Amino acid sequence: MKTPLTLLLIFMVRLRCTAAIVDPCTFSTEFMYDLFISGIPENQPVGSVIAVLPLNGGQGEVTLTQTPNPYLHLDPISRNISITKELDTDKDDNGNKMMSDIILQVMCIPSGTTRKSSLTVRVLLEDINEHRPMFPKNHYIINLPEDTPVDTVVFHAVSVTDRDGGDTGNDNIRYSILSGSYSSYFDIHVLKTEITLKKPLDYESVHSMTIEIEAKDNPKYGEPLSSKAFLTFNITDVDDLNPKFTNDTYTVRLDADTLPGSLVRINPPIRANDGDSLNASIKYELFDPKNRFVIDATTAEVSVNDKLSEGQPTLVLKAIQRDNPIRQGVALLQIIIIGQGNSLGPSFAQPRYHAVVSENEAVGTTVITVTVNDYDQWNSLRYSIGLQEHFAVNNNGDILITKELDYEEQNQFVFNLTASDEFYSAWTTITVSVTDVNDNRPEIVQREITVNTERVQGAEITVVEAVDRDPNSSLTFSVVTHKSLFAVSQQGVVSLTGSKDDYVLDEYSVVISVKDNGSPQLESVAVVTVAFPARLTKNTSSLDMASSNDLIAIILGIVAALLLFVIIFLIVYIIRRRQYVEEQLDRAKIRQGMDPRGLTYQRGGPSPDPSSHIDINFDGELGETSDVDSHTTIQDNPLKYRLATARQNGVGDIQIETAVVPYDDNYNDYQNSNMRTFHVEEISSNSDTSDSTGDSNKMLMEKYRKTTSGNTNSLSWAGSNPPSSTFGSDIIVPEEQIKKERPEITVYF
Repeated sequence: MKTPLTLLLIFMVRLRCTAAIVDPCTFSTEFMYDLFISGIPENQPVGSVIAVLPLNGGQGEVTLTQTPNPYLHLDPISRNISITKELDTDKDDNGNKMMSDIILQVMCIPSGTTRKSSLTVRVLLEDINEHRPMFPKNHYIINLPEDTPVDTVVFHAVSVTDRDGGDTGNDNIRYSILSGSYSSYFDIHVLKTEITLKKPLDYESVHSMTIEIEAKDNPKYGEPLSSKAFLTFNITDVDDLNPKFTNDTYTVRLDADTLPGSLVRINPPIRANDGDSLNASIKYELFDPKNRFVIDATTAEVSVNDKLSEGQPTLVLKAIQRDNPIRQGVALLQIIIIGQGNSLGPSFAQPRYHAVVSENEAVGTTVITVTVNDYDQWNSLRYSIGLQEHFAVNNNGDILITKELDYEEQNQFVFNLTASDEFYSAWTTITVSVTDVNDNRPEIVQREITVNTERVQGAEITVVEAVDRDPNSSLTFSVVTHKSLFAVSQQGVVSLTGSKDDYVLDEYSVVISVKDNGSPQLESVAVVTVAFPARLTKNTSSLDMASSNDLIAIILGIVAALLLFVIIFLIVYIIRRRQYVEEQLDRAKIRQGMDPRGLTYQRGGPSPDPSSHIDINFDGELGETSDVDSHTTIQDNPLKYRLATARQNGVGDIQIETAVVPYDDNYNDYQNSNMRTFHVEEISSNSDTSDSTGDSNKMLMEKYRKTTSGNTNSLSWAGSNPPSSTFGSDIIVPEEQIKKERPEITVYF
């Protein structure tokens, strides 16, 4: 019976044996049956090896087969995984990404078994930034009325496309307005082509505005790509201006006895024009409580309508647009009538007036209307305001807004209003309080922030600062993009919320939204670019393959260097060898007296003895010939050695053959050589020489020399057997008569 200790030992041994057994059809990575290959760019060349299958089973231990795959191929012997078709991570025409990864299924069967294991290889592709953002059109034209309110969206978002794949910032488009003459009038949303108006428009000042907008992507690697489009805003005129008289006040004097129906001649005449460029038709009205004067609605001519009395009435003139009666212009007509004076003057119904108005009220709005009592019904009232540019008063006592109000600039106005009938005056105090409206967007101190930080969960990386010019306003911060990885507090502090492994990219663009609590609610955005250190984890098989490729490159470089050295050495050796051979040849030529000038000759006197034996002798020292007639070559003038002989019947020339050999101290070596000779077939005193052998390769000159030894002109061969000649008959001279003397033919090479 086995004891418990023995059983425990047996169990541990079996456990160790089980642990030692490794399935050959598993990967030597974190995942046994799944392999992830990341960072493969879409422009990876076809045929390149991207990884080696890291199986635990060695060569011969397993059999590998892959399922059909158009993009990947597994070599079962080397286990290399290579690209077989071009990759493309871009988007199609519908905006759908064509591919982001490739899955390769591999069947593994251990040797000696029928068990099959399915292995999955997932290749994660990385997009390359190769496409620019594209606007649907290059130029947009928008008609914009001049009375468009500020902060109105004047251009709505258009679909700007970028065919690059996502997840790397290649299709993350940001928009901006490029600097230009009218760029300050508009603002664009950073993430979409939504343009808002920032300044009031005025057709009378500017008829058209053109701005240039840019769409730029934000790639993870490389330079960003961008495209541009133009927006032309045609400002259209609207009926926003009242008709205006040529004068604010017209004055005329009349006698009290002027008859009714008489025209009142006013200089300058009463005229009013449309304030806009529309040139609307104007009609005129005259307000006279006592109906003493009337005005022609078309010509603006004023005439007397009733009996006059002494006084200085001030009448109100109105110019009214016929197509828009709301648009009216006002002027005063002061008529001085000689007659009896006034009684009591005007008085205000209240000593003080107070009005409340919103800061966004339009120009021309009536704030308050004052009431004036005038006991003298014969005179009209005239109102005036002191130095005040935001308000004005008409003849009806209406206080009007003449300039845009801004609560943040001034929230209360106090001024005096005067009413007068030319003889008496009264005044009162007007107080206008301005109320605030939400008309200011939150202002972000820095709209684009770049932060370099580590992947630490909970770390506070930066602060987005924003203010609102509107009083009593509170701001709300929120994250628009990458909400699962970043957070922002209501104080604008941006922090990391994800774990270290969640941040798979090295750079993120985080959009922070800042909104106020006004009505309507206004928003501004900031972009925080968060850059992390590059991730160091790489595929081990890829590193091994890279190391192997580096080793091969080093070996090939060394071999190329050795081949280059051998080639240079051979070139130097050949050049030096040629120089050495040429030097040796030059020395031999100098030593042997060779000169490329050829042979020289000089004519001598005739030979006295026609029976003389002719011997060409190369014995003796080579002397310099000074009396040279001319130079020639064998091609033009072959060697001619002519001996003039005295015969009974006269003097004739004898053509002889001769041989030319290099001359040196060892001339005996040439005795038995096969020398090329010059042959003459026919002896004639007038014939030229000919080359019977066709050998005309030596440069020769001919020389004659006078002798001092009587009849004998001896040129001899060295040795006892002179060569035969081609003369007409053999000439034999006794041996003792042959003289050794300096050669008459000098040869130079």
